[in-house]
Amino acid sequence: MVFYRLPYRTTFILAVSVGATCSAYAAETERYQVFPAQRAVPQKQSTQKASAGMPHKKGSASLEEITVRSNRRTQQANNTPASIVALTGKTLQTTGVRDALSLARDIPGLMAESTSGSTNPRYRLRGIGTNDFSANMTTAVGVSEDEVFLDSGASQGVPIYDLDHVEVFRGPQGTLQGKNTTAGMVSYYTKKPTNTLDGYVRGTAGNYGLLGEEGAIGGPIIKDKLMARFAIVNRRMDGQYYNGTHKNPTGGYQYYDMRGQILAKPVDNFSILIKGHIGRNRTEVPIDHVGLLEGGVDAQGYAQGSRRNIQNNGRTDATTRRAGLSVNARYDFAGGWSLSNIFALEWNHFNVFSDDDASPAPVDYQENIGGVGRVLSNEIRVASPQNKKIRYIGGVYYLRNMTQSYSQQPLYSPIDFGANGNASSFNINTQDAAVFSALSFDLTRRLTLDIGGRFTSETRNANGEAWAYNTQDSNPYYAGNRALTYINTNTGTFIDPATGQAISGPPLKKTFNRDSEDASLKYRFSHGIIGYLRYARGFRTGNYNTYVATASDFSLYNPEVLTDYEGGFKARLWRGKAQLNLSGFHYDYNNMQVTILQNTGTHTTNAARAVSNGFEFEGQVRPMENLFGSFGVSYQDAHYTSFRNASAPAPINGGNPVDLSGQPLERAPHVTSNFLLSYKIPVSFGDFTLQTDWRYTSRYRFQAWSDVHPSTPAAFLASPQTQALVRRAFSQKPVITGNVRIAWHSVDEKTEVAFWLHNITNQMTYTNAFGGFFNRNISRYPGDLRSFGFEVMRAL
Repeated sequence: MVFYRLPYRTTFILAVSVGATCSAYAAETERYQVFPAQRAVPQKQSTQKASAGMPHKKGSASLEEITVRSNRRTQQANNTPASIVALTGKTLQTTGVRDALSLARDIPGLMAESTSGSTNPRYRLRGIGTNDFSANMTTAVGVSEDEVFLDSGASQGVPIYDLDHVEVFRGPQGTLQGKNTTAGMVSYYTKKPTNTLDGYVRGTAGNYGLLGEEGAIGGPIIKDKLMARFAIVNRRMDGQYYNGTHKNPTGGYQYYDMRGQILAKPVDNFSILIKGHIGRNRTEVPIDHVGLLEGGVDAQGYAQGSRRNIQNNGRTDATTRRAGLSVNARYDFAGGWSLSNIFALEWNHFNVFSDDDASPAPVDYQENIGGVGRVLSNEIRVASPQNKKIRYIGGVYYLRNMTQSYSQQPLYSPIDFGANGNASSFNINTQDAAVFSALSFDLTRRLTLDIGGRFTSETRNANGEAWAYNTQDSNPYYAGNRALTYINTNTGTFIDPATGQAISGPPLKKTFNRDSEDASLKYRFSHGIIGYLRYARGFRTGNYNTYVATASDFSLYNPEVLTDYEGGFKARLWRGKAQLNLSGFHYDYNNMQVTILQNTGTHTTNAARAVSNGFEFEGQVRPMENLFGSFGVSYQDAHYTSFRNASAPAPINGGNPVDLSGQPLERAPHVTSNFLLSYKIPVSFGDFTLQTDWRYTSRYRFQAWSDVHPSTPAAFLASPQTQALVRRAFSQKPVITGNVRIAWHSVDEKTEVAFWLHNITNQMTYTNAFGGFFNRNISRYPGDLRSFGFEVMRAL
């Protein structure tokens, strides 16, 4: 399979061509049907999607309708003028998605990476994301759960269980989605209490010691007045890799999460939903080793002999604890207007240990990073009746995030590297206030205009310190014996550790005021067939870099702004048996935030400009009642247009900046594609469902500078062979992964027994890579290998 890079003009020509085909079909079908007036879809308790394993109306071979809420209006996904993917919890369960990190396998164009397993994932959409792994990071792809924006990155590692559906909205979100985001939004919607008693239990077992339990129960306490639902999941696995130094498996995890919800309706037009959750996720993170010296050894003479046998002598565990409480109240007025208030408290603690040299060598380069986040948010929203020609949503939003970000490196001292340590602790206090409005106009029976705007004022305060300390052999993470405090914001101390000279520091308080807008024009060619144009501008706020190795690393960078121009078509064809969606986009990216890991510490700068051009083509088909298929292809050409003074680790180019102009963005593969096929075989005692799903990802790189040909590299990196090794080690080669699932369902569809096989071809994948160039090695983070197991589910 060969894919060629397409300029954005070609993308739109392709979109227009498919649109012309849809228009021709619409003209033909409209002669035989009455075109209905446009009306909003009534709100439903849950979102349905035709997919493998989903109940389907007997005797019907058409697709189920998909209802989404990402634009705060309840409407069908195939009638929404935007590129959006909605998947039910059942679909995610059948394809093996258990957490936020593995969600990317089901969504074309969505990438997820981590250096800490599923505890702290970082998303990218259409090539746009972040490489910052500190507790203080701000995400380009926003994440929300039940309309609560999860501002802290450590809270975004959401376990997927008892889920109604998830929506992935591509493109800037600058109006209705809590805080602004430049790349898009991932929105989770859990199952809510209802008047019907229902629930389930599911048990899972597999190789590598996999065991899991999951269950939920919900129903009325007082019919029509008080309802509740409780859900819990517990899952663990030993790990697919072996640590030959510690003599135990690694790469395993253990997590639990529980959630309780109470829905009260004291009167018909008022409801209040109270939700609480708490959970813990601990992962043993395997770290692979690539030596850069002759024979594949590092500076200490170690070379890893096997990909599965990993020799990490330091700790490599990551732990996240998260808890939250939210109250969602809604009052419906007699005229159809509604008033909603969403209040939320979120707390998390994130902690990661890393064996940076990825070896059993006696000089042990390791570190500990983490943080604590406390987030309070409140949104007040008013909405007009949704069955009028002019519809309105507007309100105010407030968020306060208090995050402590810390790090310790026992051998990373800026004054005597390799002998003593470095530590830092910073507190970032963020206050975000916004006002937003969105209007929808039915200009004609066929033409609808949506416009929206948001004004945001965000203030960040920073305080903290960083210091070099004398390392104790018996307790390398004890940082109390200070050698030099080179940053102390309370005393105004900023010292260059290399010279001992005072330098200037960044302002410790900064307010960013920004407006953002979106507008879309939707035209209905016929019932089930629409075309749309969309303009959107979003921004990601400025922030402080808090993962520091010198005083100059503690810096303030500015907001980034992304402007999106896109268009698309959505067509429901073949009497409802097929759905095709096509979207093409052009991104203009200004002041882009780029985080680059140095030998120690990180440096975040604002790149001059970048662009991303591409398209998504997705579809579903159900030609007969028992056969279902879906596919998706995403193409993007995301690259820097002007970034001539990018920083890089000193050995790469002798400490000189590198020119990244024309280079592709990191973790931005040109092509991702998904395919799923499901076939149901009825038998007298129920049915068997055979399902397979596959994903293709073209090559992409992990670091912004890794494909650059340096002009003044360090001597150990100067040979063409070593430079080629660096480019290979800092990238993921093209890969195809696939899963198979065979399930039996009882006649009443309340019992399921399933066997599954994941990563059939046993592809070796990596989620990230970092250069420990001071030790002449590269550390890589391997992904999941082939696994198998079975699960049993029983519903009430």
